[in-house]
Amino acid sequence: MSRASAVLTDAELVQRALEGKTAAFECLVVRHRGRVERVAQRMLRDPVEAQDVVQETFLNAYRRLEFFRGDAAFGSWIHRIASNCSLMRLRSRRRRPEVSLQPAAGTGSDAWEIPVTDPTPLSDARVEARELGTMIARAVAGLSPHYREVFELADMEHLSMREIADELDLSVPNVKTRLHRARGQLRSSLDGYVSDAEAVDAA
Repeated sequence: MSRASAVLTDAELVQRALEGKTAAFECLVVRHRGRVERVAQRMLRDPVEAQDVVQETFLNAYRRLEFFRGDAAFGSWIHRIASNCSLMRLRSRRRRPEVSLQPAAGTGSDAWEIPVTDPTPLSDARVEARELGTMIARAVAGLSPHYREVFELADMEHLSMREIADELDLSVPNVKTRLHRARGQLRSSLDGYVSDAEAVDAA
């Protein structure tokens, strides 16, 4: 990225890119790649597919650059394209990915999972803990992408409502609504498991 390009606004870079200056679009890619990667990773939770979506997002953005309207921020526009590409990937999956019992190195619903490293028979408490971790992971994976990304940012990455709103280009009330609905869906998904566990304990 040249020093001159670095001081240009996104709108100015878009205009230059439309004039055929590829370096201007490359500057936009550098500026917004991290954001696009975060969107794809949160929605897909698969590094390989996420990188595919990053490429698809910027390719689609380049092809549709003439349709970009300056009344919205370029960051918001590219975020929507990344979200749409990720949703198409999710819909194309023939089946839901299996939930591993090993914890992932990053964040996401896998952070709830409990590793099984001891080959000896598990105590009842450990079995229940493992089952609960698996149930939570599946419940989080079952959320719609829009609810899941807000839930993960709030309850797993511990971002504030304002930080989430800025990250996702939403209003703070909208973030709070999505988070409330995500938590409500999770409670509903886990109610049956918790009730059955309590019934067993009381027996």
